[in-house]
Amino acid sequence: MKRRIVVFVVLVALALGIAADTSAFYPIRLDVTKIYSHADGYRIVYRQGSLGFADAYVPISWFTPGGKAEIIFGHDRAYPYAMVFYKDGVFDHIKIFAPSNREDPVWGMLDYQTGKAKFEGITELKLKF
Repeated sequence: MKRRIVVFVVLVALALGIAADTSAFYPIRLDVTKIYSHADGYRIVYRQGSLGFADAYVPISWFTPGGKAEIIFGHDRAYPYAMVFYKDGVFDHIKIFAPSNREDPVWGMLDYQTGKAKFEGITELKLKF
């Protein structure tokens, strides 16, 4: 009787472990080198493999509760970086982890006129790898 209970508990634990490993989201980590602030959003410059750098424009309208973007400020040595989440192969949302000190060299300002056109009509994030 005890053996059956032990086997049952082990099987339940394995089933819960397998279920916990499955997720609808596929995350991609970006090594961010620079974050440019603009009235209409953020320009994120990230490493594009070993070939160079690429940028992504994240509109300010995405930064709403339950929206497509979130920025998390902190003091961790791993900052800055970003996590881009895909669901069923389609962009779902982005989390940007940035230094809270705006005097940090990571932060920059994007020229108003240059950035104005970059944020218009963005509906999804398209990354370059």
